[in-house]
This record gives sequence, C-alpha cells and structure tokens, in this order.
Amino acid sequence: MKYLIDKTIEFNSDDGTLYYPSSQDVIKLTLPAARLLEEFLSSEGRDLTREYLLETVWDNHGLQASGNNLNQYVSIVRRNLAIFDCHELIVTLPKVGFKLNPAVSVRRLETVPPVEPASVTPLAVLPPIPAALSATVKPARRVLLILLCLLVLAGVSMSAWKNGDATNGITEIKQPDTGCDIIFLKDISDDEKPAVLERVSHTLKVNNLTCNKGNVIIYNSELPYSYQNNARTLLSLCTLGNNKEIISCDNFYHYKWVGQ
Repeated sequence: MKYLIDKTIEFNSDDGTLYYPSSQDVIKLTLPAARLLEEFLSSEGRDLTREYLLETVWDNHGLQASGNNLNQYVSIVRRNLAIFDCHELIVTLPKVGFKLNPAVSVRRLETVPPVEPASVTPLAVLPPIPAALSATVKPARRVLLILLCLLVLAGVSMSAWKNGDATNGITEIKQPDTGCDIIFLKDISDDEKPAVLERVSHTLKVNNLTCNKGNVIIYNSELPYSYQNNARTLLSLCTLGNNKEIISCDNFYHYKWVGQ
C-alpha cells in the first residue's frame, strides 16, 4: 500500500520507504518502524493504545518489545518524517497511546509514478543526533557511505562473535547486571574496557536508549576511544531473536564525537 502524507511525502508500506519528490530523497525505515507508521496511516484517526501497537507491530511478528521500544520507534518515525518537514503526524495521548493527527492530510495512492533508480539518492536511516553533536556531522550522503562500510564490518564481526572467534580483532564485553553485551570492533585489554563502557553508556544516555538482555551493542570508533575527540563513531543497538540472531538494529553514527 502507498500513502501520500501531508501532500508531499510518499510512503510505500511494501518496502518501508519514505520518498520526498521535491528533492528525490528516499529514507528506508526498519521493519518495526515501517509497520508502526502504517498502523497510524491506516487508522483513520482512531485512538491507538500502547497495548494494541505493541501487539500488532511486535508480538504478532514474533518479536519482543516493551514500552521503551515503542517510545523509541515513535520518536524514530517522527524524526524521519521531520527530515521531510512533516512534524506533527503523530499525536501523543497521555496514559493511553497515540493517534494520527487529523490536521495532517493522509491519502491512499492507487498508483505512484515509478522512481528512476539513477535519480534517487538514499539517505541513512538515523535517529537524530543530539544538538551538542550535530554541528560536526558531515552531509548525509558522505555519512551514508562511511556508515555502510562500518555496517559491513559490523556484520562480519558479529558473525565471528557468534561462532566463538574472540581473537579476530574483536572484544566482547559482558554485562551480567543488564544482560546487554557489547561487541567492540577492536582488540583491547581488560584495563581498557571501563573506558569503552563509559563511552557506550554516554551514547545510550544522550540518545535516551536502554539496553537489556534482549539486545546486543556493536560499537566502533576509528580513532582510539581515549582521545578527547573521536572521529567516525558507530553504535548499533540490535534486537536479538530467540536463537540470539540479530533481527534489527538502530544505528547511531557521529562523524566527530565531542567529549563529555
């Protein structure tokens, strides 16, 4: 199904893309974010309780979720829409849930003119970077290129971790208190681990994220984490399935990390 949002943004629920014709930019949403957005667009303005959204977006698809997950994905959907100047699509209903804003037009599209692949420039699907960090972020196209390279590295590293290879330039940091392990894409000593944990904790805090036993964090920075300013830092907060396989990841990328 395809929708026209606010007369300017096209959403295709089949592939989870937001398309902005005026700039020909495309944002690819993760599966949970795309399902969540479709629930709002097809709701015709009905109140959507938190329990209903958790069941239809996550439980019915064999995924685990919590109230924090719901809040994070509502925020991600809002902020990706805001990239295309749509700021008020989702209204919060205190102690109830959310609803579609009736002041924002939503129309189902029967047909949409095909997009020429050569003319579409995809953007990185990123939650917003905190204001304290945003001044140093490079343009989206360069960010995407670097991010994709890091994600390929993260995928290879994650595979090695799952197969028990802990010597291939990867450090696994166990966190028995929270159950959220960290896969750091470098070989470091035990003495260096506290500094990494501090950096990861700070990243989670400024992005209002939580990590528990149903998650794993993949972390990398291209300069030593002990520097005052780190360049090209990637943190992926990944959701695990019943067999510890990665289902989806939210990626937080900063071109230049500003020290605490």
